[in-house]
Amino acid sequence: MGVITDAMPMVADQAGVWDGEYVHLNEKHEVIDRHKSRLVCRLQEDDPANAKLAQTNIYTWADGSREIRYFETLFKGDRLWVDNDLIKGWVGMDALDLTNRTILVGWVSKLDPGLSFYEFITVALGGNAKNRTWHWYREGRLFQRTVINEVRTSRDWQSYDDPSYYAYKLRGSK
Repeated sequence: MGVITDAMPMVADQAGVWDGEYVHLNEKHEVIDRHKSRLVCRLQEDDPANAKLAQTNIYTWADGSREIRYFETLFKGDRLWVDNDLIKGWVGMDALDLTNRTILVGWVSKLDPGLSFYEFITVALGGNAKNRTWHWYREGRLFQRTVINEVRTSRDWQSYDDPSYYAYKLRGSK
């Protein structure tokens, strides 16, 4: 066991490979974007002082274009903290959920400080499926939601890892 596994077992259990679909909705609940996703989530607890959960999101659209986003969190106190060029925020378990199936995320954009979002993750019994909802806010007003359904395709993230997954690659860039 490690510090993240001990403090946040449901968050630690996200390690693995997840395939799913993101559906982005505007404030009128109209679909404004839809794409497939693969998440490679890496749990690294060997060094308790640097325990982290790192995640690469690989988005693929119907036209074949791709975007890669890399997020690395560091465990401190009672949650994981992210602080990169794009965002600053946290990941933690909801202590009010007696079933221990709920993960909460809160982020603020570094490029646009008026932009923030909160994510609510519910993990299915058995741990191999999850549903996520993002609520996007601009200046404190909801303007977009993202609905995500995912299934775990492997717990062995090492077999799916790739050096290109550790940097941000904008959709359409070479």
